[in-house]
Amino acid sequence: MAATRLALSMDEDVVARARRLAKSRNTSISRLFVSFVCLMEQNRGGESELPPLTKRALGLAKGTVSDDWDYKDVLSEALLEKYGA
Repeated sequence: MAATRLALSMDEDVVARARRLAKSRNTSISRLFVSFVCLMEQNRGGESELPPLTKRALGLAKGTVSDDWDYKDVLSEALLEKYGA
């Protein structure tokens, strides 16, 4: 699928935070935004369900989390979801 350019307007401090987050994840801001949109789309259908971070924590308690799970990724996603970009 061909990529489409999109211009976004936001405060400079948000841009700086996005750059730091993208750099820490070894990705681009564009890919970070795509991940965010996909995550929000997944969460849209189940407002009555538990939040993703809670589900992961319950999975840890049951021993059902995959070997490549990293709490830093989940925490970053939860903070991004809570505080937005």
